[in-house]
Amino acid sequence: MSILARLPAVRLQKRPIYWLLLFTLLGFSLRLHHLTFQPLWGDEGWSFYFVGQSFSQLLALTAIDIHPPFYYILLKLWLFIVGIGPEEARFWSVITGVMLIPILYGLGRRLFSDYRIGLAGAAVGAVMPLAIYYSQEVRMYELVTLLGALSAYCFTRWPDDTPGNIKTSKTLNFFGGRWQPRRWWLMAYILTTTAALYTHYYAAFIILAQGLYVLLIFVRRHEKYLTRASIWASLVPFVYMGLLYLPWLIYLGPRLQNYIANKREVEGYAPLSLIRFFGDHLIAFSIGHLPDYLQQYTWTALPFVFMAALGFIAVVTSQKPKSYLLPLYLFTPLVAGYLINLTFPFTPRFFERTLLLAAPAYWLLIAAGIIFLWDRQYILVGTFVLAMLLVTNVSLISFYRIPRYPQEDYRPLLQNIAGRATPEDTLLASYQWQLGFYYAYLSPPRPRLFSVPGWGKDWAGEAGHNRLVQDLTGIFAASPRLWFPAHQTLGHLWEDQAEAAIAGLGYPALLEWYSPQTKLTLAGAPPSAFTNGPSANFANRLTLLVAGVGNQKYEAGRGVVPVELTWRKEKSLGSSHLVSLRLSDAGGRTWAVRDSHPCAGQEFFTDLAVGDTLIDRHGLLIPAGTPPGSYRLLLSVRRVNDAHPLNLLDINGQPLGVELLLAHIEVVDPHPAIDPAVLPAQFITTALFGQKIKLVGYSLGSGPFKAGETLPLTLFWQSLADHPGPLTLSLHLQDAAGRFVFSQQKEPLRPTTDWRQGTLLRDPQDVSLPPTLPPGDYHLVISVSTPAQVPLKVEGQDELLLTTITTIDRPHTFAAPEPQIELAVNFSHQAQLVGLDLPQPHLKAGEWLSLTLYWQALATPEKSWTVFVHLLNDDGQIIAQQDQLPGGGQFPTTGWLPNEYITDGYNLFVPAATPPGQYRLAIGLYDANNFGRLPVVEKGKIVKDHVLLDSWPITVE
Repeated sequence: MSILARLPAVRLQKRPIYWLLLFTLLGFSLRLHHLTFQPLWGDEGWSFYFVGQSFSQLLALTAIDIHPPFYYILLKLWLFIVGIGPEEARFWSVITGVMLIPILYGLGRRLFSDYRIGLAGAAVGAVMPLAIYYSQEVRMYELVTLLGALSAYCFTRWPDDTPGNIKTSKTLNFFGGRWQPRRWWLMAYILTTTAALYTHYYAAFIILAQGLYVLLIFVRRHEKYLTRASIWASLVPFVYMGLLYLPWLIYLGPRLQNYIANKREVEGYAPLSLIRFFGDHLIAFSIGHLPDYLQQYTWTALPFVFMAALGFIAVVTSQKPKSYLLPLYLFTPLVAGYLINLTFPFTPRFFERTLLLAAPAYWLLIAAGIIFLWDRQYILVGTFVLAMLLVTNVSLISFYRIPRYPQEDYRPLLQNIAGRATPEDTLLASYQWQLGFYYAYLSPPRPRLFSVPGWGKDWAGEAGHNRLVQDLTGIFAASPRLWFPAHQTLGHLWEDQAEAAIAGLGYPALLEWYSPQTKLTLAGAPPSAFTNGPSANFANRLTLLVAGVGNQKYEAGRGVVPVELTWRKEKSLGSSHLVSLRLSDAGGRTWAVRDSHPCAGQEFFTDLAVGDTLIDRHGLLIPAGTPPGSYRLLLSVRRVNDAHPLNLLDINGQPLGVELLLAHIEVVDPHPAIDPAVLPAQFITTALFGQKIKLVGYSLGSGPFKAGETLPLTLFWQSLADHPGPLTLSLHLQDAAGRFVFSQQKEPLRPTTDWRQGTLLRDPQDVSLPPTLPPGDYHLVISVSTPAQVPLKVEGQDELLLTTITTIDRPHTFAAPEPQIELAVNFSHQAQLVGLDLPQPHLKAGEWLSLTLYWQALATPEKSWTVFVHLLNDDGQIIAQQDQLPGGGQFPTTGWLPNEYITDGYNLFVPAATPPGQYRLAIGLYDANNFGRLPVVEKGKIVKDHVLLDSWPITVE
């Protein structure tokens, strides 16, 4: 050994405990880092479900589960002390994971009589990705790994040397004779090993490895030591462990076998080959579970495998019989696991966790290999260690940044429920793990948790339908709202039945997918009274016979407005249509929209026969932040593919618009307050203005934005005090030189004098960008001021930089066009239709009608107007239609400069069933917020709300 190789050993020998403490603290910090990042997944939900039961129920449930109860009992006691929550439960795994590090030190030192290997083992265990993964998971894998390592350590401490050195039964008399320290180790060995068996069934493989080690030692020793006393002395601990485990085996009975057989049949995994099975485990033990984008780099496990191989050579050449335990500790569980895999294969993603209990032996072999190579070539070992640390770092970074089970992340869904629901609401739990998620993520007071009978079996099929209807009826009678997160990956047959029943008994308001696996339904309960709405004729295709709307006040963010519609189909609609409900204020601003097929997607207008009637229930959720006041509930029927609405017709068949006023809705502040996390902010902030109000977030859409466009800015506020006083908002655009190029000052939509502590406000602050704004990047800045123009401090400044927006320009044309048909239609002195091109006034049914409109801006309109082009028959019915912002959205009217000309193209599809004849074009502009039209004026008087081109008919052949 070189002098340089001996120097670190000299330093380590003086203070190994300090190095052990350093590695333990390192392991603790790595296990604690980003503890809240990874979402709970299904198996962790099972853990929370089990600990939520009584001890007797816990034992009964785990007896038919794949894992025994000891981990759950400890976790239940731990959570009783610290409180229930994902982080609290994970911290228990952190503790067990950190405890493994000093055990690795002691075991490595004991097996090799070399504290350097012990320290190397502690260092390896501190940074191994797999050890860190399962130190942050609410499962038993880290605990059984710790107990297995403790069992191995106590096993090496119990005899003076090895079982083969025991020569008399007197020295092993457990209950008699003089008490010796090693008898404490014998007791500790029995208890820790039994605890491991009660934690994970595969812990039996550790006992098997230890039994093989005893057999190996006996074979190596002289025959004179193979006495009845020595054999009995070696069997004593195994007998005691068997006796301690026997009650559970009796209680378990045949139930676990039935569970495993059913699991194999349902999941249908294929057995792995020997090379694949061992290779997957060694890769996982080395570099952890790699994400998909790193799967091609599994070869980076080779340095770890090489070091472990050197460690095996160190075992063979060490002349220390105790070290023989290490290969048995590793390979016995792997071989046994492989044999089980051939009969009962279980190979889902990350299945290597089931044999994590064998990983400490592998990590100690790596440690032994490091010291073995260090004593011979310290420069080479340094290179290998650096390479392994680099790979480990990459693996850990991916773990800290990439969710391992993103499709099972219930946090956004339950955050939405927790922010809105009250203890009177009901939340359905479809499966045990789902109920576990509710326990973990929903803090009391939580909604009523209703476990689906038989976890869906009692609601399934025709036999369960009556039970399903009975249970849901009782829920709606007791709860104002029902929340149903439906799991969609196990056939979802009974879930579909439940959704259909909810649509028939309640008033569905939400149907949102939170992942490919989970769909959330929210339904309101039937109201105590209805307000009758008007009947209506929708384009002679649908008749609204009866309309009923709940007659009560509705809380912002929580209230569900029940709407019951009775339809009769008069003729074919031609394509699929949606029922659209819109909540609008007096100014036409939209606050809520719900578009749905009838009966929450359970029925379709296209499936109805002409003359059929349909009772159709809908619920409209009042969004969080909606100011109190009176709102209009509007109904329309829209085509699915382009949102084109059916016209409302009067008794003479004349158009009345496209939206029917069903009722006026009274919105009130919620009590208790709504959590600001449910506000639909695109960007989240935590900006406090003078400790009085908080900007929770804002939404802006996506740029770049055109000069003259309306910047769709919405601010989301929370009041931190009652009546924070009269406040004014100022919005500015700053150029790169800090100059204001645009400023807007006004009060929030709801005056701050009306705010109370906890008040939420969704505050539309549409900013009309000047049409002459040069293209470039601008800072969007906000400030809040008192009536004395004193700004409230935000983050120590007078104003807050929200974001940087990019604006672009468009070409403006001021040369008059030469249209095929000249016109002069004045729309309220804002826009003038100066002409159009109609290249093909004769066409066949089933063809496209192309035309080009030419507009002249008479001023810069304050609103963004939408152009409609209708092809009408002699009865005024619409045959074909196209609505759009001018230029297909490229030239919004708010960006028009006075006297410029805009070229605006359209293509109308004339249906193949259109009868031959002559048709007329109707052209106009309307506000998409409230469908109010821009009037046509002649000689200063309003004459109509559109222009009808009678002189230029369209002939359909």
